[in-house]
Amino acid sequence: MKLPGPDHPITIAKNGKRVRVKFSDRIIADTSRALTLRGSELKVGLLIPCVDATISLLKHTDQHTHCPYKGSASYFSIITDEPQR
Repeated sequence: MKLPGPDHPITIAKNGKRVRVKFSDRIIADTSRALTLRGSELKVGLLIPCVDATISLLKHTDQHTHCPYKGSASYFSIITDEPQR
């Protein structure tokens, strides 16, 4: 892993606010432990602990990415009752 520095700054900090993720009247996640991720070329992102998410409403996708600064990431989709496109 590479360490962030002046040429590629990344910060992860406690968010300090309650974060609720809601989709179609269902609460997907509810936490006061979210972290805020900021980087020079990134949109601000929120990291939510899995323990604060309703995992039964999520499914893993086939998408995986790797950043030499942040490491590997996998992605989830929200399970809906709507037909897949």
